[in-house]
Amino acid sequence: MPEIDELRDYLGETEDYRRVFEHLRFDQQSYLPDQATTDRARQIGLMERRMRERTADPRLDELVAAVESTNPDPERDFATWAIARVARRDYEAELRRPVDALTEFQVVASEAFVVWRDARRDADWAAFAPWLRKLVDINLRLADAIGYPEHPMDALLSLYEPALSWRDTQALLDSLVDDVIRLNEQRQEAVNARPADPMPVLDRQAVFAFVHDLAEQVGYDWNRGGLAISPHPFTSPSGPRDVRFTLRDDVPFPDMLKAAIHELGHALYEQGISPGLWGTSAAKGIMPYVHESQAKFWENIVGRTPEFAALAYDLLVPHVPDPPPGFGPEALHRAAVHGPTSLIRTGTDELTFNLHIVLRWEIECALLTGQLDVYDVPEFWNARAERYFGRPVPSDREGCLQDPHWCHRYMGLFTAYVIGNLVSAQLWRAMETQGISVTRALTARDVSPVLHWLRGNVHAPGRTYTLAELVERATGGPLSAEPYREHLTQRYGR
Repeated sequence: MPEIDELRDYLGETEDYRRVFEHLRFDQQSYLPDQATTDRARQIGLMERRMRERTADPRLDELVAAVESTNPDPERDFATWAIARVARRDYEAELRRPVDALTEFQVVASEAFVVWRDARRDADWAAFAPWLRKLVDINLRLADAIGYPEHPMDALLSLYEPALSWRDTQALLDSLVDDVIRLNEQRQEAVNARPADPMPVLDRQAVFAFVHDLAEQVGYDWNRGGLAISPHPFTSPSGPRDVRFTLRDDVPFPDMLKAAIHELGHALYEQGISPGLWGTSAAKGIMPYVHESQAKFWENIVGRTPEFAALAYDLLVPHVPDPPPGFGPEALHRAAVHGPTSLIRTGTDELTFNLHIVLRWEIECALLTGQLDVYDVPEFWNARAERYFGRPVPSDREGCLQDPHWCHRYMGLFTAYVIGNLVSAQLWRAMETQGISVTRALTARDVSPVLHWLRGNVHAPGRTYTLAELVERATGGPLSAEPYREHLTQRYGR
């Protein structure tokens, strides 16, 4: 059997464990009965342990070495080269990771998610705080086991993207805060100039019907996907043949629309990976930074334009027979660009979304260094929220209990949203330079040129390249905040 076939077989079985893991999590966050929580936590922990055992197995090292010995040429046989490259990277990374702590995190996090869900419903931070303390302790044990030069966050960020350090990330976030606040003050004048436009209310059936049409319009393949309802929108990448996403149906229409196009960005990425990589560890998007760039590209670069508002309005009309007076494409666009600043991250405007990330980053860094106790998070959160968003938080449901992320991933993940914003704007500039216009595509009601460019430059190679490599290849330069600042200034500056 050729060396690559043996490696594919081994990776395929590992991927099957991962896909079962993803299905278990999808079910947990959408349908799982409360009494099944403990069983599900154990099952997820088992899948996590099996995946890690196989990724750190010396047999994988042997199989990768056998393929490497054939010197695969990326020009003539990209798939073989890419599969071996990613498998080698994963194997070496896994050897540096503390397996027991990682497995414990999955088990504790699964139970903590259910506690968070109920605590959010009841606005009861005290119920969730002990579980957050457990998660912080595990994060610290992970950081200590991995090692770090300056801050525990250095180690945790390395689990996502080794090139990003705590200090660099802090400097990046600091550099954006003043610009965001200044532009938002200008934006706020337009927000205050007129009352909010009335928006339609969709029942669940209408939500499903509208999102079905929207997804088809942007190129999502329903034969390889599906939609469900959950407390927090997410995308479940169980392989390119099974890419499902979820939404909330109890939020205002603009918020639902924004979440839908955001999750479709994630889903289109997973569906666009080259078939030559399917069934291997290379056949996933680069998590979390490039993945967030794809979601942010569709949510912000595409989804906040007047042309997209016109498209979405036309798709919506058949599902809302009696729209409110004054509702139209212009109102939908105003809601996307000049909607009110929200205390809820997923419902806020494009500018202050970045401040939401800064707030969470500040809390995580303070928790990891012992400067903040878990029971004091609400007080810290509320003080920062008033400073950043200009008003107090009415309850912890709208404050520190709004996100489940601490129950899903290690701390540091939130920074992916800001890095994703930067990458999305840089990709947009490169695309436009090459003659692919987002506004022209939307006006023509044919976004296939945009999707085709993303497929070729971002989606197809899956995890083959690092964040830095992919940005350089796709845009011709290193990651920079300048295109993002240009984008924000064009949209919100005077």
